[in-house]
Amino acid sequence: MIKYMDNATFKEHLLQALNKLSNFQNVRLGENCKFTVVPIIEHGKFLNSTDEYLQRGMLNEKNLNGRELDFETVVNMLACRIPLCPIWINVSLKEIKGEVAVIELQTSLRFRKPSLLQNQDTGHPPFKVIFPTLS
Repeated sequence: MIKYMDNATFKEHLLQALNKLSNFQNVRLGENCKFTVVPIIEHGKFLNSTDEYLQRGMLNEKNLNGRELDFETVVNMLACRIPLCPIWINVSLKEIKGEVAVIELQTSLRFRKPSLLQNQDTGHPPFKVIFPTLS
């Protein structure tokens, strides 16, 4: 169980998730990617005052809709309340534009301390790689 989170650890965990996705997709992913952030409203889950503040000011559809962010911006956005960070973040490959991969980060709006983060079993909480389903 992770007990400490700082910007460096958050970055490292995101890069580990990208590496895992990269190995599956056979595409090189890393700090050169672009990111879209999609806040997910979890029905039946309550936001505390910090969560609501971040949702109203930054993590809302008006601010994020259609925006592609660079690696540093996305880290600064989601790790802005270190040691608190989103309780879970799903990572998936959205598309490839030319030579730039666009990664979708679906994120919880609930910011919690490291010991409460989900996806501890991945080795890089709060990130969980979502692989495409084969049909």
